[in-house]
Amino acid sequence: MKKTMVDDIQEGEIAALDVYDNCGNELIKKGAILKASLKTSLKKAGIYFLYSDDNEGSVHTVYKLKTLAELLQVMKCFIASNGENAEILKKYGKEEIKRFLSASNETGNKIAYGHIFRYFATEMVSSLNENKKQVYDFQDYRTIETYPEYHIVNAACITGVLAHNMGLKDEEKVDAITGALLCDIKMNQYKFIGENRELTGTEKEEMRQHPLLSFDMARKIYGIPARAALIALQHHERYDKGGYPKGIGGNDIGVLGKIAAIADVYDALTSSRPFRKVYTPSDAWHCIDSNIGILFDPAVAEEFKRSIPEYFPGDIVEVKDGDKAIVLENCYGKPQSPSIKIIEKKDKSAIISCSVKTQTIVKTLESIRQKEQQWEE
Repeated sequence: MKKTMVDDIQEGEIAALDVYDNCGNELIKKGAILKASLKTSLKKAGIYFLYSDDNEGSVHTVYKLKTLAELLQVMKCFIASNGENAEILKKYGKEEIKRFLSASNETGNKIAYGHIFRYFATEMVSSLNENKKQVYDFQDYRTIETYPEYHIVNAACITGVLAHNMGLKDEEKVDAITGALLCDIKMNQYKFIGENRELTGTEKEEMRQHPLLSFDMARKIYGIPARAALIALQHHERYDKGGYPKGIGGNDIGVLGKIAAIADVYDALTSSRPFRKVYTPSDAWHCIDSNIGILFDPAVAEEFKRSIPEYFPGDIVEVKDGDKAIVLENCYGKPQSPSIKIIEKKDKSAIISCSVKTQTIVKTLESIRQKEQQWEE
């Protein structure tokens, strides 16, 4: 499959993946024939690109996209109401309530947000368990405006992958994903976060309280285990004790908190923000790598490097001999060695080979994330 920017959609291309907006609405079904007329509706929904089928390469979504779309809908409602408005809970019927309660081994006719979070976390763990090891290189359809809910969900996705690949038990993986979903639930109260400027010293200090506030709120949500809530408290603590709110480090930070910390930083870096340019996956990957043993636990960071690739399918890169190539597919444990296809030779007279191969990559020339930000601007 390949990533196609909305403006470059060609009549007759086939959708390789389902496309959902941040409200959980299905816009395109996998296998649908793409039409140029889709451009308007996709742009209106803030969709910059989609995956089309070209019989080459693969994106590892890991989780069912419908599950993530439903989770996005819940998080959007939860964030907007600061977790206090349970309107979304009233829309579910008896069978849906039964389904949500099953993840907590409960019965009845009423549900709380805790039941829903644990249900989705359980569903995500089921997807993780389909393979012994997972590599995660799916990029969602976020914009600057939809960053809050997408960031929460994708950080939880990465947290789950790392917890799975580290060999944690299923109940630990469920708690890891649940806790990651709760890390930033108090961020929306800081209205200055979305402003296009650097934060003042006072604002930075105020924002440093969000882990404590999120933890307090998580503890009050029915059905959220203490271990999951603790992740919200610890996801900004750092290995060298340079984090907040408690300034603890090393083994004083729980392993689930250490995992969520890396997931949170990486996903934030690869997102467009009002106050800075987006990082390419390669730049963010190296940021994590250069802070091993400083900000991040070595064992967790090394697993991150095996699980999250440096280059994503669709990225245009330069290889060691100066040729230009497109990244096709990644493999677990080989984050810097994806399958690529040469698309432009340094020697213009040389014949371009159509074979897929692995070569040493020098740098990213063009990434979808960068093109997204340009499109927004």
